[in-house]
Amino acid sequence: MKTLIAVLIAGIVLSELSNSGATSSENSSIRELAAAKSLAFGGVGVAGLMSEGERNLRSVLERPDASQQLQAALAQATPAGKLYILVGLRRCDHAAYQKALDSLRRPNDDIQVVRGCMVSKEPFRQVLSQVQDGRFDDYLSRPPR
Repeated sequence: MKTLIAVLIAGIVLSELSNSGATSSENSSIRELAAAKSLAFGGVGVAGLMSEGERNLRSVLERPDASQQLQAALAQATPAGKLYILVGLRRCDHAAYQKALDSLRRPNDDIQVVRGCMVSKEPFRQVLSQVQDGRFDDYLSRPPR
């Protein structure tokens, strides 16, 4: 009987540890997305692989609470992170996207944008306009590479 109780307790502890590991991984994706240093969709670099930012956004969008996670991260996000978050909100919750867009401070700063093998600095407002036009929406419909 003591062995059975010990096995049950061990199972509960292991289950809780694996659940907290999943939560930690989920939190990591939103934190890394908010901290993005550059914006990159589609294949980037010589190998044409998906950027970490796009990978993190896709991971967040798979969650049932994606809109809430994205909205909560917006306030402390970098300029590139804000753009990723807006692309995500545009995809999963248009009302929240519009609210976030209306309240967003639009800095004059340039942000780093990666398109294929090209890395450039572009005005935040110009890239924001591309988000509003839906120019990044199609990338999230494509299968990941």
